[in-house]
Amino acid sequence: MKFHFFIIATALCSLMLTAGCGGNADSGTPANSNNSLNDGANQTFNLGEFNAVWDNLQLRIEHSDRIIWESKNTVDSESPSFIAAGIHALHAEEKRGSFLIEEHIQSLCDEHQITSVTQQKEQLTIIGHVSGTTDCESDFTLTFQEIQAGHLQFQLSFTNPAINLSRLTYQSTKEERFHGFGEQYTLLNLKGKDVPILSQEGGVGKGRQLISAPVNLVSPGSGGNTLTTYYAVPHYITNTLRSVFLENTDYAVFDLTQDDQVQIRLFNRVMTGRILAGDSMLELIERFTEYSGRMRPLPDWFNQGAIVGIQGGTDVVNGILDELETRGTPVAGVWLQDWVGKRKTAAGSQLWWNWELDQDRYPQWDTLVERIENNFGGRMLCYINAFLVDASPKGNVQRNLFKEALDNNYMVNHPDGGIYEVTNTDFAAGMIDLTNPSAQQWIKSIIKDNMIDQAHCRGWMHDFAEALPFDAVLHSGVDAATYHNQYAVDWARMGREAIQEANLENEIVFFNRAGATRTPTYSTLVWQGDQMVTWDKHDGFQSAIIATLTSGFSGVSLNHSDIGGYTNASIGIPGFPEELRLGFDREEDLLLRWMEFAAFTTAFRTHEGLRPETNAQFYDNEATYSHFDKFARVYKALAFYRQQLFVEAAEKGYPVVRHPMLHYPNDNTIAQLTDHIMLGEEILVAPVVDKRLPHESRDDPWKKVYFPDAENTVWVHIFTGETFGAGQEYKAPAFNVINPATGNYRWVKAPFGIPAAFYKQGSLVGAQLEDNLQRLDVKSNVTP
Repeated sequence: MKFHFFIIATALCSLMLTAGCGGNADSGTPANSNNSLNDGANQTFNLGEFNAVWDNLQLRIEHSDRIIWESKNTVDSESPSFIAAGIHALHAEEKRGSFLIEEHIQSLCDEHQITSVTQQKEQLTIIGHVSGTTDCESDFTLTFQEIQAGHLQFQLSFTNPAINLSRLTYQSTKEERFHGFGEQYTLLNLKGKDVPILSQEGGVGKGRQLISAPVNLVSPGSGGNTLTTYYAVPHYITNTLRSVFLENTDYAVFDLTQDDQVQIRLFNRVMTGRILAGDSMLELIERFTEYSGRMRPLPDWFNQGAIVGIQGGTDVVNGILDELETRGTPVAGVWLQDWVGKRKTAAGSQLWWNWELDQDRYPQWDTLVERIENNFGGRMLCYINAFLVDASPKGNVQRNLFKEALDNNYMVNHPDGGIYEVTNTDFAAGMIDLTNPSAQQWIKSIIKDNMIDQAHCRGWMHDFAEALPFDAVLHSGVDAATYHNQYAVDWARMGREAIQEANLENEIVFFNRAGATRTPTYSTLVWQGDQMVTWDKHDGFQSAIIATLTSGFSGVSLNHSDIGGYTNASIGIPGFPEELRLGFDREEDLLLRWMEFAAFTTAFRTHEGLRPETNAQFYDNEATYSHFDKFARVYKALAFYRQQLFVEAAEKGYPVVRHPMLHYPNDNTIAQLTDHIMLGEEILVAPVVDKRLPHESRDDPWKKVYFPDAENTVWVHIFTGETFGAGQEYKAPAFNVINPATGNYRWVKAPFGIPAAFYKQGSLVGAQLEDNLQRLDVKSNVTP
């Protein structure tokens, strides 16, 4: 089980610009006081494709005659200073992988004076001085330089060594929408928020008080909030085609709470980032992924069917595989996370974090692997995370990896000495020190020997990596606060290097949840962590859809979720049967709708959840088996198109599943939607995200669908053949009178098994999909 929480306490102060000077772009000489901004100077500095312009007491960055960044205007703004520095004592308290951050700003220098502006070759250098509190007074240097096409790098640094807070403020507008910042689960547009850049536990309920409040009573802070995320990236793209990101890995905050400005607070003396240029959101994603890295195509085997997540031992697994084999269900892999054995904990049951095969739980493992490969054409998938526990109480271990790591000092240390024990649920674990080269080689050898060679794992969940405490002592001596977000990147790097060293890079898939800016360089697949087994947008089904959309802006091109969610929040009632529980367990309807959504995403993978015995499972009954079989076939039918999109992702960084605004940027209605996705450019899906609308029954469900470009595009229902577009007749429910579908909206009937999914009429992708669905017997039983 994963716990989460994050509260930001901020101290915001006004900025004052006291003077400014223009410079000579050609000579490389500093400007003089007679050529200051106060005298109305207007100079342009050519920086490759970019221009930097001093105009009317402000700095502007232009590209292709369009302003893509501008400082506050000293005439129009009450707080015109755009550079500030400070001294802080940042307090970060870790609790079960969640963090309570308190910003204690001890000194702030928010008045600046620019003393010179010069250009040498293609680098612009602005030199000045910040003042305010005596302790933080300092000279500063701000440079701009084009380092590759579409990338203007900036660096702000201060000479006072006591400074550990850098602040940069620049203009925005009330209408500007901010997308990205890694994986955001609740909000598509972050305007109006104070966005922390910190990879941590996502939270249970994420601020939905019915869930988070009782969780916080048991484990303070673990309920999370709207902005807690496993995968945090200091990067955004706006609807005005402005994009900025930081190269720093330190804790930072993007303050978007003011209508007219953006303010970046970075807890370091040197801020390095980039301003990106592009003519579309897709081009800005392409530019960003030139830095973040791009995810390679998934292996062919993974793309051919379901990844069946089950547990329980050899006999249990074989029993479920018998039924799937009888049905001919496309199975790409079987994911057995309990390959290491299970233990009882306060959260229910969890794994033994000692990364070797438990042959008592899984006798005849090799025979099981052969069955999966020979009968299904699939692969075996396993599990690992960045923690180790003492396996002595388990009893049947060949190697106690915790003891090996302890003896060799391979784990993160506490400032008071000894290893830093990180509490998970009711047990503590040591965290591998990834700054130690020997520890890196050791954990990679575990992956290669125990997982790849002995257990024949050709995929695994690559879990955790968000919990590094800010006060930890690391082998390399690097400050843990600076390294915290980078730890997630290096954990993914361990997986990638292990499969490279095993010469199986194009065969193995591992999926990680924790991430930061450069994670796509190493990750083979991302999954969204632990959603609740609920319908809501805070931490349930709807949040999985939102996370799929938001992460695509920040370089996560291959992403997916646990079908049905993971986290239960329920308790038994004393004296009553076990099936009568208070709280939230996975319902069958939710499981079925999540399957329908997942079939149109990058991966179709199930998870039994935190409490398998109280959750609805795909193997529960004939209806769930049949639904699972059908949408595994739908997923397989789309393999040809996903493969094209995998290549596009590797070459350009585009998300495989994306928000429709990427293709319809001028449609303000679709830009607000969080329940519509596009698979590439050809397929539109509007999953049913509510258990039931107030005016409908379970047997007669409908979905209100927005059809983009309906004036010029006819959309064909994948399962019924109905067409939707301007002038197209369509059936509407009786309640259309009280909840009308107007404009590009249409009510579409969406019974279980026939989700609202469409392709463009005349599309070659649509034609091939039709053929595949017929061949796989998906459409034979569907009546329009």
